[in-house]
Amino acid sequence: MKTFSVDHTQLSTNQRRMLDQQKLVRATLKPVLADQIAQTMALLDARKEQGAKPEPIWTLDWQESGTVCIAEWMGY
Repeated sequence: MKTFSVDHTQLSTNQRRMLDQQKLVRATLKPVLADQIAQTMALLDARKEQGAKPEPIWTLDWQESGTVCIAEWMGY
């Protein structure tokens, strides 16, 4: 089995191949993600200038306080 040294770490042939593949994917996706982020930021800035409120990410379905009555819980 062949091993390669990267930063004083021994890598097998398969690990080296996976590392090269990860570097290739990162190099390919980095410009795409940067472009998507730039488009999103431009859209948000345009909405902010128009005075639009941001879309709610979290919504509250219900709010209860106190202790649950066992009779209500049992359906009486």
